[in-house]
Amino acid sequence: MSLKTRDSEILKLLDESPSQFVSVESLAEYFKTSESTIRRDLQRMASQHQIMRVHGGAASLHFSGNFKFERLDKEYLERERTEPEVKKYIAKKAASFIKDGSCVYMDASTTVASMIPFLPSHKNVCYVTNSPLLAQKLVEKGITCYVTGGELKLTTNAFIGSYALEFLKRFNFDIGFFGTNGIHPQAKFTTPDPQECAIKAAAINKCFTSYILADHTKFDRISTATFSDFTRPIIITEKIDEKYKSLVKMISVDIPADIED
Repeated sequence: MSLKTRDSEILKLLDESPSQFVSVESLAEYFKTSESTIRRDLQRMASQHQIMRVHGGAASLHFSGNFKFERLDKEYLERERTEPEVKKYIAKKAASFIKDGSCVYMDASTTVASMIPFLPSHKNVCYVTNSPLLAQKLVEKGITCYVTGGELKLTTNAFIGSYALEFLKRFNFDIGFFGTNGIHPQAKFTTPDPQECAIKAAAINKCFTSYILADHTKFDRISTATFSDFTRPIIITEKIDEKYKSLVKMISVDIPADIED
């Protein structure tokens, strides 16, 4: 079968799928070929903007279901203005998990940055971040922290690239806090930028316990790159979607009724 024919078949299968997602495993079985071949096909099709490459398979670019796709990063200030009161309560809950003597990773998420006013007064805590803005806020509070360095991405105020990845290899984190652009049953935790995806994935792999701070707007969204599956991180959120209960560990945060409205 030619590549063109296989591409057409994959697109047809995506259109026919109720979830508009197809897995690598199912495609390999359908075409009677190896999973590595399918992964190469999907990577090529994604680079040609025929499909969305997500964890475990592919999703349609013309998604018509209840899920939302987010391919581009929002500016930092725009993200900071989204659900600010809800973020505050999620952040306060997250900060309560930091224990004295911990090595803590905090990524370049506006919700994670919202933790700073609620950080415990423990003196023997090591903080590491890939966010220069978050690092500045920590230092202003008299908290010592380490910054990954690397290439600075201005839209998200995050350090990315090989230097940051090498820096993360030196640390072992007791606990880590992360933001996400999307949470989806098939695509899992996603973010628009593959380079930020690599940083998040590397940091999560170095954490004994990791938390995803996400308000309800992040559920049923898919972004470009998957940085983690559902096996390790725990979601802290204000509204638990029933269909995710059996898929991922979640902690619910109580929000005052006037803020929810």
